[in-house]
Amino acid sequence: MPTSAHIQTLNIHELTPFFSAGVIDPIKFLNTLFDEVVKIRASDIFFEPTKTSLLIRAKVDGVLYEIGNLSAESYQQVASRIKVMASLDPTEKRRVQEGKINIDRDGIIVNLRVEVASTVNGELVVIRVHEKKTIVMPLEELGFSHVSYNNYLDMLSQRSGLICVVGPTGCGKTTTLYSTISKINEGGIFNIMTIEDPVEFSLDGVNQMQVQKETGFTFAQGLKTILRLSPDVVLVGEIRDKETADIAVESGLTGQLVLSTMHAEDSIGALFRLLDLGIETYLLNSSLMGIVAQRLIRKICNSCKEAKTISKDESDLFQKAVGRTPRQLFTSPGCEYCGSIGFKGRMGIYEVLVMNSNIREFIRNKVTETDLRNNLTRNGYDTLLKDGLLKAEMGLTTVDEVLRNSLRIS
Repeated sequence: MPTSAHIQTLNIHELTPFFSAGVIDPIKFLNTLFDEVVKIRASDIFFEPTKTSLLIRAKVDGVLYEIGNLSAESYQQVASRIKVMASLDPTEKRRVQEGKINIDRDGIIVNLRVEVASTVNGELVVIRVHEKKTIVMPLEELGFSHVSYNNYLDMLSQRSGLICVVGPTGCGKTTTLYSTISKINEGGIFNIMTIEDPVEFSLDGVNQMQVQKETGFTFAQGLKTILRLSPDVVLVGEIRDKETADIAVESGLTGQLVLSTMHAEDSIGALFRLLDLGIETYLLNSSLMGIVAQRLIRKICNSCKEAKTISKDESDLFQKAVGRTPRQLFTSPGCEYCGSIGFKGRMGIYEVLVMNSNIREFIRNKVTETDLRNNLTRNGYDTLLKDGLLKAEMGLTTVDEVLRNSLRIS
């Protein structure tokens, strides 16, 4: 596992013989690699060509680690084998290609989403790893605080209106939405439809569509199509432009519950992004039920967790974000159980903005983003930073891990 705090390396013994060999069997290598990355819960695998070799790295719990290097002689064989498995053209080396591989590991179906792009050193291959049990989870296990969870359930109980889940790429938005849909669909009494880019995982009892850029089937076009098919719940993979935003907002007014994602730093920023897209304030106030902002943070290893001395910076940060000093904080030096990393697994931290009468009044009066943010903070609004720090105080993570996710401090 990591050999030092600075060299991010994972030593996987089963792969060592391949990295020490000059030429390898690409089939055996990839089968072994896929087995091992599933075991260590990697979310991404990177095959990165250099001038002299093929560097292989993996992202585990949001952190990138080096796994090893293959010889330049093995590079083309590995890339070609991946393309064949993903039903791509192995002779095409200039055009970007996208494909999918489904593998069965001990009865567990794992979806591998393959992206191939050309670089100055050769073809870069990136594989996203999706295991159903990690992309669809019980909603109550995602990491919502008690208050945030109940606020989110209240939004879902309305059965109409727009709910947005926001955050950067890789922060778990798809898991939150898939888990939400699964909870809504427990009774099987709703027509649930999605338009996604791409469909990450097939969901039982859900009618899923995929964006097809080559035919002009965009999010906006897909949403228009879905609305003619009598849906009860609609998932729009992402609001990227005014057209999609307009249709999503208007759909929330006509009896559908619309779920979507946006790229925004936090919930308040997402609210003003919708306004910046040109959504009329009266439409937004009538349709938008709320916004959930989230990040993924690593969970502290319970096997080596220990209390730590609280620093002045940590105390000051708590005072500013929580309104008091921390009762206790923890650290984890690393152990055999967590592979000397100090963390094992991830969880979400959340910020749930409920569109109540006060916020709608602020929007009608066209207050600035800063004014709304300051007002909510003064009244105890649970920001992402606050939620993360409270989880650190509970011994679920560390302050450094919360801050590593680039959360707003001011």
